Amino acid sequence: MLVKMRRDATSEEVAAVEQKLHGLGFKTGKMVGAEITLIGVYGDISALPVGEIEELAGVEQLIPISRAYKRAAQKGPPDRRIYQAVKIGSVVCGGDELVVISGPCSVESEPQIMEGARLVKEAGGQCLRGGVVKYRSSPYSGWEGLGSTDTESLKRGLALIVKAGREFGLPTVVEILDPADVSIYEDAGVDCFQIGEPNSKNQALLNRLRTTLLPVVHKRGNSLDTEAYLLWVERIMSGGKENVILCERGVASQNRYTRNTLDVGSIAAFRYQLSGLPVAVDASHATGIRDLVHPATLAGIMAGASVVLVEAHPNPLIAKSDGFQGLFPEQLRALVRACRETWELRRRLDRDYLASAVIEKEYLARMEADKKRLFSRPGG
Repeated sequence: MLVKMRRDATSEEVAAVEQKLHGLGFKTGKMVGAEITLIGVYGDISALPVGEIEELAGVEQLIPISRAYKRAAQKGPPDRRIYQAVKIGSVVCGGDELVVISGPCSVESEPQIMEGARLVKEAGGQCLRGGVVKYRSSPYSGWEGLGSTDTESLKRGLALIVKAGREFGLPTVVEILDPADVSIYEDAGVDCFQIGEPNSKNQALLNRLRTTLLPVVHKRGNSLDTEAYLLWVERIMSGGKENVILCERGVASQNRYTRNTLDVGSIAAFRYQLSGLPVAVDASHATGIRDLVHPATLAGIMAGASVVLVEAHPNPLIAKSDGFQGLFPEQLRALVRACRETWELRRRLDRDYLASAVIEKEYLARMEADKKRLFSRPGG
């Protein structure tokens, strides 16, 4: 259930509604927009005294949410969608500007991550990404990251990427594998957690991340249905956490040419129908082919992504992991330029987007008349 406050509702009236709901045993979450404030109500909604809440000062109306994922769901009507922004450090995701998060697949050395941060900054990226511990499906795959050996090696690896990010003014986004390591990442000064595809359904990790103040980029599992994925995102948010970013990074399919199949349809569904959270596109993992990252990323932006995750390396030919999909510095610069232009184009074209629900009432009302007009036999 959502409590929609009036446009002129005061902060005191909003606080009073929250206090009333807490007193009744419900959990709440708040979305503050430029014009309205929404209060999410979570718990056994059948026990909610609707009449009492509707009569509270500042309340405009109560809005039921029908989807199984309540916090991750889109909370506005079709003609007035409500979107929330998420900050990574000082960088706002899901706002008026496109955000590019880039860097190498993994932190390999101090010179490598420092040069990687420099190339991201020079290309126009706003955040630095890089893994310190890498997930590997086989123990014989080789490189598992600088921080894979023990706690001290993890701390040293995290210190390197944090140092590089701060040197170039780039907030850091780092993948985490183990729920026991959350406090280590926080203490190291990382700005954002990333949940990789293999951990998209790691219940222990998702539960642990409910309590961190840091934002989380949650990558969709490559076998997860669109809405099943949102239920796993909901697991992180169910305790009241709001600063989560969705990420489409490709799904498994019959296609074998690319590493995965970029699901632009789900990106559009997240943006225009199902959710109000920022949506990221990761074409590096979706395609796994360096020369396809550029066009696939632009397709993701046009479909609705407002955040770009892309791998780049000072020299991907000698990268210790995923070099085949990492961009050369020249390619990253070209991609960021193209992303900015595509973003501006999409923002202009979005003005012409029209949801069916906005206009279909008129057509429903005239269905019988149209059947007679369009399907009746001449002279019948």
